[in-house]
Amino acid sequence: MTSTVGTKLRIYLIDDHPVVREGFARAVADQADMEVVGQAATAADSLAQVKEIRPDIVLVDLNLPDRDGPELISALREMLPESKLVVVSGYDDEYRVAEALRAGAHGYLLKTSTLAELLDGIRTAASGGTPLSARLADAVLRAMRKPGKHSSGTIEALTAREIQVLRLFATGLSTREVAASLGISPKTVETHRIRIYEKLGCKSVVDLTRIAVRTGLVEA
Repeated sequence: MTSTVGTKLRIYLIDDHPVVREGFARAVADQADMEVVGQAATAADSLAQVKEIRPDIVLVDLNLPDRDGPELISALREMLPESKLVVVSGYDDEYRVAEALRAGAHGYLLKTSTLAELLDGIRTAASGGTPLSARLADAVLRAMRKPGKHSSGTIEALTAREIQVLRLFATGLSTREVAASLGISPKTVETHRIRIYEKLGCKSVVDLTRIAVRTGLVEA
């Protein structure tokens, strides 16, 4: 899906911070081989638009107000099998990155990357490569190779706080709603969620909900 003479890479931006989206949009507009064809601040808006737009590249932030990042990636992958999905995130922990790649992301770039690195990453994804910020590579390989430490559904492996987070996610709350309920930051909630996924062998909030119902943490 590389651009050819006279054809620009069609980029769609998903990020809930207007300043970030506008910055990306300006940077892309300055490139002869790229153009922005749409933007969204929420997962719901992006899913309502992208099927008709059919962008070549979708830049996805993981910290959205209405849906977990990996679940959005999975939904986009199913809806846009020909598009390349590249995460651009502030999260740099190895499990978060590995989770996004398992969900179907074609690359993972950090918001601390230089503009040149981000643009090169877009072109790499369009050419069929897997752009990954250099300082993440070794950590991601380790995370992808690690077997789960606990069998699926073993909630005894969770801490008291992780059980609280699990219960709230299972009731349908978003990351930010869970954070507000517990009086902690969204980033801390995401760290707990990643650890819960690892311990229980889950891949999505749907999996968490099934376990929560099966173990009596929430009612069906």
